[in-house]
Amino acid sequence: MTRTPSAQRRHLGTALLLAGVTASALSGCASGEKSAQDSPSSAPPTSAPPQGVVTRTEADKILDHYQEVNNRANKSRDTTLLSTVEAGQLYARSKADYEQFSTLGAKEKKEFGEPFQFTGRSFYIPPKGDWFAAAATTTGKNHTLMVFEKSADTGDTWKKVISLFPRKALPAPTTQNGLTTPAEANTAVGQLAPSGVTDAVEDLFASGGTKDGRKLSLSNEDAKSILKTHKERGDDLGAQATVNFFPITPLHEKTYTLTTGSGVMVIAPLAHKEESLVKNSALQITPGKSESVYNKTPRAVVVDSFQGEAVVHLPLQGKPEILDYRYSMVDSR
Repeated sequence: MTRTPSAQRRHLGTALLLAGVTASALSGCASGEKSAQDSPSSAPPTSAPPQGVVTRTEADKILDHYQEVNNRANKSRDTTLLSTVEAGQLYARSKADYEQFSTLGAKEKKEFGEPFQFTGRSFYIPPKGDWFAAAATTTGKNHTLMVFEKSADTGDTWKKVISLFPRKALPAPTTQNGLTTPAEANTAVGQLAPSGVTDAVEDLFASGGTKDGRKLSLSNEDAKSILKTHKERGDDLGAQATVNFFPITPLHEKTYTLTTGSGVMVIAPLAHKEESLVKNSALQITPGKSESVYNKTPRAVVVDSFQGEAVVHLPLQGKPEILDYRYSMVDSR
């Protein structure tokens, strides 16, 4: 779904109970090129320009359709309707928003179903493949970066699979004949290959950036936010429990790339679980409001599952920079 972007990770209150004492726990919240036809000997052969995965007009219609269906789905929180225009971890995140609607405050509930509109649209269309990217401004002047895909994973229909809200301007993708140029996922760009972005970002949560995450720039706001989540993961439960993050498989593992003038912009899937475990069998963790939607039973271990996505720029020189990331808790057991 597309609404005003919330915090990158939900913060879910849990409570550790012992002899009536409670402590709140922090949870993270295109078709191919045309061939020239044989020409008479009097005229040299010519080649038509590449068509692209879709035309600009087709991309506009796809975005219009998504906007119309998503607005209707949000109003009634209709997951079946929403599934006709969203797929992958984005659909899982949107479905979780619907499921957790009862935990919202009155103002958030009122705003939830308010219609939105995409304006100031730009499209980044590869010459071939099964996806294209779009950028736009939504109601409320939020800038969004999206990816639409048509593949077996999306039921062979165009569905939105990525929704990001970068706070600053993104590097401009390079174009040729009006089409963008994807990069090879397994070819390193500077210090990191696009296929390694998911592991690098998840390592910031899991180890605080001591492994794959060391390849990323850790000085910008998004990286600092993730590192803060890692560092403070067990503060509220204290010594009575352990809290750790573990990477899991994203629901849709595809990575998308756009070549820029200074490197490659990578749009990658993310996923991890957050495990809170008591150290003493006499203790139990009471799930927070959002966790209770899925399992409200007090228990010795709470495992929250998160799905998300990120956009990271891989420069030809220097360290890759996280430009935005989004997560939602989609299950708790």
